[in-house]
Amino acid sequence: MNKKYFVCSDIHGFYDEWIDSLNKAGFNKEDSLHVLIVLGDIFDRGKRPIEVYKFLRELPKERRILIRGNHEQLLRELVYRGYSLRHDHHNRTIDTLFQLMGYESYEDFSFQKYLEAREQKALPGSKEFADISEKWEKKREQAFINELIRDVLAWIDSDEWCDYFETDKYIFVHSYIPLRKFVDLAKTYQLGYFVYYKDDEYREDWRNATPTEWDDAKWGCPWKYEQRGLNKTGKTIVCGHWHTSDFFNNLLFKNQKSKHLDPRISNPIFKSDKFPGLIGLDACTALTKVVNVLVLKEEDL
Repeated sequence: MNKKYFVCSDIHGFYDEWIDSLNKAGFNKEDSLHVLIVLGDIFDRGKRPIEVYKFLRELPKERRILIRGNHEQLLRELVYRGYSLRHDHHNRTIDTLFQLMGYESYEDFSFQKYLEAREQKALPGSKEFADISEKWEKKREQAFINELIRDVLAWIDSDEWCDYFETDKYIFVHSYIPLRKFVDLAKTYQLGYFVYYKDDEYREDWRNATPTEWDDAKWGCPWKYEQRGLNKTGKTIVCGHWHTSDFFNNLLFKNQKSKHLDPRISNPIFKSDKFPGLIGLDACTALTKVVNVLVLKEEDL
């Protein structure tokens, strides 16, 4: 008998919704012929990251293929940095950190007050600032020694996770393969952020991209790259990262607004004969409460 591959992405801590979608797709945790491919972003936003983690770890290694996403990158950066930045709150990475520690969210520690005090340039010697800072620092220290967090990071850093998985017909990534970029070094150094003098182009050696280039590729917009014809691999790129309603609305229904999908309600799997080089999976689970699952047979890979 041949294997079946169940591909999903952007679970974002929504364990119940994910398991419900896997069950509907026919995935059986006990079936040795069922293989799970996860295209990254297993944490942040949902309330059950620990359950997602445990489910994946309990699945035999030979039956799980794990692709790093930008949210795995964010969690690593947050813990190793040792303090949070605004995007850690916007992306809910800080919530994941505390959930893994056994708390519901960072709000238990009045961290928002700490941020506000810091932004308002409260005097470091003020009692309120000192109390909040001390409270946060203790929790930060706990994060570094928390056994579950250490296990999660060691796992994400292990060679079990990869940047892409390739078969005869498909390339599985979080967002897209690395492209050739043209950086204006003078303006970049002057302004402190990347400035480009030319649009990205396809690069033949994308497999040999550096870790930094792969991290950058996890943030791109797949449907825009497809629109520009940047997939010259001869294979179909299967990705997550970007809710699929944008794929439909911009690639298929661009001039037919009456057909546009509402991202808050509908983000089905994007797959079209008009754009054979791309399959999109991100269902924007936080809003739709659905995790898209693409089922592929071994002989079709």
